[in-house]
Amino acid sequence: MRNKPKSGQVVILKANFALRMKIGKGGIAPKVLLACRRVMEENAFDFAPMARDILKTILSEIERMRANKRSHDEALNALRIQVMQFKANAATFRYPLLSEIAHKLLDFLDQIDQLDAPAIEIVLAFHDTAEKLLVRRDENRTDSRTRKIPEEFERAFERYWKRKTAPAS
Repeated sequence: MRNKPKSGQVVILKANFALRMKIGKGGIAPKVLLACRRVMEENAFDFAPMARDILKTILSEIERMRANKRSHDEALNALRIQVMQFKANAATFRYPLLSEIAHKLLDFLDQIDQLDAPAIEIVLAFHDTAEKLLVRRDENRTDSRTRKIPEEFERAFERYWKRKTAPAS
């Protein structure tokens, strides 16, 4: 029987023997890491079609919820998964602005417990913004308007929380 760790104490768990046999032990050789990095850098994969598919799925999840084909909880969980995939792939394929706003949206979705109309409005704003950025194919954040996009999402989240916490009149 293990002792319960104290709050804030780091606990190191060792993998069992069967797992260690499957994955091996030790680090990854620098040569392998360099080869993987080279493949990623030389990969000419176009993120835009994948991003558009994810954005379509986001819209369809909202539409299914509105048509009562999916519960609010199911839709919220599905949206979290889609936004998480969008964020990760945007970062992988060097779309830092899209990844950043998706990250902010994901944090927001993780904080809410109900997918209400104002939250849906924010998700749709993300959808529209991402679509426009994909059309522009502009990841250069030197444009002053483009630099303000993450800030605008932060302001939208703040307005949402103010409305949520404001006493009913």
